[in-house]
Amino acid sequence: MNKYLIYIFCGLFLQHSFAQKPQTPTPSEIYFQMEKLNILASALYIAAHPDDENTRLITYLTHHDKAYTNYFSLTRGNGGQNLISNELGTDLGVIRTNELWNARKIDGGKQFFSTADDFGFSKHPKEAFEKWDKDLLLKQMVYLIRKEQPDVIVNRFDHRTEGTTHGHHTASAQLSKLAFSLANDKNYKDLLKENTNTWQPKRLFFNVSWFLFGSKQAFEKADKSKYVPLNIGVFYNQLGKNNQEIASLSRSQHQSQGFGDISSRGDEIDYVELVDGDGLKSNNLFEGIDTSWNRIEGGKNIQPLVTQLLKEYDFKDPTKSIHLLTKIYTEIDKLPESIWKKRKQTEVKELIKNCAGLFLDITTNEPYTTPNENVDVKVEIANRSNQNIVVKDITINNNKVSIDKTITNQEVFYEYYQTKFSNNDFTNFKFINTFNDFETQFNANPKNIIGLEVNGVYLSYTLPIQYHYKDVVKGEIYKPFHIVPAVSVQFKQPVYISNNHKNQNVSVVLSNYSDEDINGEIILKKLDLNNAINNKKDIITPSILFSIKSNEKNKEIIIPNDFAEGAYTVNVFENNKILSNAETKWVDYNHIPLNYYFKPAETKIVSFNKSVLKKKNIGYIVGAGDEIPQVLKNVGYNVDFINLESVKAEELSNYETIIVGIRAFNTESLLKTKNKLLFDYTKNGGTVIVQYQTNNNLQTNEIAPYNLKIGKTRITNENATVQFINPNETVLNEPFKITQENFKNWVQEQGLYYADEFATELHPVFTSHDFDEKDTNGALLIAKHGKGNYIYTGLSFFRQLPAGNTGALELFINLIEL
Repeated sequence: MNKYLIYIFCGLFLQHSFAQKPQTPTPSEIYFQMEKLNILASALYIAAHPDDENTRLITYLTHHDKAYTNYFSLTRGNGGQNLISNELGTDLGVIRTNELWNARKIDGGKQFFSTADDFGFSKHPKEAFEKWDKDLLLKQMVYLIRKEQPDVIVNRFDHRTEGTTHGHHTASAQLSKLAFSLANDKNYKDLLKENTNTWQPKRLFFNVSWFLFGSKQAFEKADKSKYVPLNIGVFYNQLGKNNQEIASLSRSQHQSQGFGDISSRGDEIDYVELVDGDGLKSNNLFEGIDTSWNRIEGGKNIQPLVTQLLKEYDFKDPTKSIHLLTKIYTEIDKLPESIWKKRKQTEVKELIKNCAGLFLDITTNEPYTTPNENVDVKVEIANRSNQNIVVKDITINNNKVSIDKTITNQEVFYEYYQTKFSNNDFTNFKFINTFNDFETQFNANPKNIIGLEVNGVYLSYTLPIQYHYKDVVKGEIYKPFHIVPAVSVQFKQPVYISNNHKNQNVSVVLSNYSDEDINGEIILKKLDLNNAINNKKDIITPSILFSIKSNEKNKEIIIPNDFAEGAYTVNVFENNKILSNAETKWVDYNHIPLNYYFKPAETKIVSFNKSVLKKKNIGYIVGAGDEIPQVLKNVGYNVDFINLESVKAEELSNYETIIVGIRAFNTESLLKTKNKLLFDYTKNGGTVIVQYQTNNNLQTNEIAPYNLKIGKTRITNENATVQFINPNETVLNEPFKITQENFKNWVQEQGLYYADEFATELHPVFTSHDFDEKDTNGALLIAKHGKGNYIYTGLSFFRQLPAGNTGALELFINLIEL
């Protein structure tokens, strides 16, 4: 067995998929995929966020209509909430992007994104386009349509509903309506300097949903005469599942949003409304479109071959189809270049692999590596058919090696390589920020390829390098293999709270991912002095020497200097060269692949008068997760997490204030009964602060000792002016004087899920409003209950406090100290 030593410095092709053992479909599943060969139909589904998509309709398009279907999500969903952890912002965007990729693997669609940032909820598309570059997004959408050439486009949302739903939603539909026509306008230039080929989709639809009517009951009564009904309750015999079962599995991938779904069976109607394009006489969305091979020049020769393939398919021995499949592949190869040539050749390649029972695998026994370190890679190819397969070549990390080895039935071929990667090969998750980033979605650059010859036809298969190991409990495990920087650096805390303008000590945390010990220097610098530090000569502050052993993680280094208020960055140097100025931030959940991204190594030091604190002990009931407990510890409170399963009434008396985390009444079933403990605790003199809860899926409607109904009111303008109802009341004056200044420099939003109805015992503290809307007073409510105070607030403290907003912190302290 030969061992090739390949020392190369090239990129790694990062697959957007869950690392897993190569799968071989059943003969029935293979036949189901074969049936798609004679269908040349394409659809594009458009919405604004991950989880906006209707997986039932996407599944129907891919499985029933057998159409090549893309979902274009404008954003990554990083501005939303998170039901499974306290990670928000970029972390949440990574989670939700991977949830989308997982969903498409199940429902059969493909996934694309624009460069739009999810800046949070908006009430009007006008607000969305104030923060987004509308012209740029339109160019991206037109580029996508011209590139992917959909026959039909389906909008999840209605372009005519300005101001009645999420502004992002309406904006996505409005962009789509414009792009539908512009894609065929030869005078309209998309993202490329030279015009791409124009394309005119046949129809544009709006996917009607009951939630636009307020309720399912209202939708059932609505006039649907202008809608096209689609019976999506299809049972797919070869798969043993019906449409809704597949769709619910796809929908359930959105775990961070709490969208676990229950499948259904039987007839079920989905509706679309024609918005633009040719009219319909039936419920076939592709009516009047030639979706056969005749739509391609020279394609008429292929249609009968595929028909023959289906007729002669042997469910007991799919290998018999390989000869005809290679003939079909060769015939497709003769066709002029087109998107359908590319798509169908890919489909045929997969069918050949599956009919031959081919097992193709590229693995390493290391979870990660750093640039310039040797990595051992194993290639395994197993032929499980009576069709001889020739291994022609193997490319690892862009270096091709000729093999020319024939493997027969049940023969397994192994080859071993050693390679290196460079600083250009990091496998960090990347948001799409530029055109080059956007275009990479369409143009994969594979670096690891297995080249085979079947019946004289050369076929190349792209695979990722995966980390492969044995777990003594779970057995065989596959995970993504990553290339990471040698050093990760971060501040121990993203925000330090100094005591009344006194200087603050800080700590940095280093992790060494390399196999070598590293000795270097740490430099801290104020961000407002010089954001970019690229060379040692730029450093003007004293350095701290450090030493970290190979593969040592989370080494804390205390910086001896005292630092004043401000924002700081940290840089790590070795031999006058910068090693790192960012944290290798891992995003690790069981339902998505292991990812990491580069999080800038920055911290913020804010001044706060800790001497005003009178209370010491805080109890915290965790909900969906947030970072407020750590902030309160930094301020000087003792914070305990309350275990709802074991907590007793007398134990609550140890706390002077109890805080209920975001969505706890949504996520914690024990609050159905343990809420009474909170009410009694308040009656005996305690203070309870309930942060925002959603009005959907509440474990109990009794979230307060008095009537309180949560609505959907929110203030999306983070700079909205507030009007204090009683400026002299205690909560606005002790220990801090609260003014309009406390509501400045908030991030993303002022608040969400305000109380729409509440008893007179609950009194509002202030009013505010969004843009041209009327005042709302449900953001902060306080009720005297017995000897104590019960508080509900929809203010987004969970975003403001971790961001170091002292104005919001002072108000929150006033609530705690009440």
